Amino acid sequence: MKIITLVDNRTQSDSLQTEHGLSLYIETDSNQKILYDTGQSDLFMQNAERLNIDLRAIDMVVISHGHYDHIGGLLSFLKINKTAKVYMNASIFDYEYFSLKKGVKKMNGFSPELMEHRERFVLLDKNRQIDNLWFITDISHTHPLPKGNAILYRQKNDVEELDKFSHELILVVNTAKGMCIFTGCGHNGVLNIVTTVQTAIQQKQIKCLYGGFHLIDTKDFVKTETNEELTAIAHKLMHSLPNTYFYTGHCTGSNAFDVLKAQMGEKLAAFYVGKQMII
Repeated sequence: MKIITLVDNRTQSDSLQTEHGLSLYIETDSNQKILYDTGQSDLFMQNAERLNIDLRAIDMVVISHGHYDHIGGLLSFLKINKTAKVYMNASIFDYEYFSLKKGVKKMNGFSPELMEHRERFVLLDKNRQIDNLWFITDISHTHPLPKGNAILYRQKNDVEELDKFSHELILVVNTAKGMCIFTGCGHNGVLNIVTTVQTAIQQKQIKCLYGGFHLIDTKDFVKTETNEELTAIAHKLMHSLPNTYFYTGHCTGSNAFDVLKAQMGEKLAAFYVGKQMII
């Protein structure tokens, strides 16, 4: 399987641009061409062109959740690719989403124009397997959720409440070497995602875990994980998945990465725009 990062907060190339968001190109062992998330704009398309990736050949889009930095570029994609279906959690359109920082409300969800393309969407209300792919909607909460979620809300019919992230979707791809889990932002918590996958898909080795962990750096408007808590997360990941390699970026802050890396060593690596992986 091949994974190429099209959008991330970081890059190591002067010719590839960045934004706060995530988009990945995935080519499976079965030659399926998957676009996983679309960043917040059409930047993923610009980077794809520079990386010689033909987005018109994409077979399937998977959207991890309803935030603008993962679904914002979807409208642009639907204009150039007229055939690919878009797989999403069925509850993604049930709410509008916003952040609340120091009393300032900012909408951070999807464009209402997307509803004009409902015929392209496959809305999943339960776990589903399609050949070598698993789409997991039911995520268990046996571990704490990321503290950064505390500023993230949803609203419906003038009722505002903390986002429960029921709109998040886990993608799991089976490869010849084992399964690879894609977390998007990991708002439900990377440990909960791991536990859920291990329960839902038994007797399968997890080769890699790829995506954001939503372990943000220190902010003055929200509590974040302490170094001790980050260290505990690293130990639990290594204990649960001793043979797995982890790749993270986007909403995993620099401090969180450094603390995790100190415990996980070569098992953890950062991704960035243009990074190509063969797994």
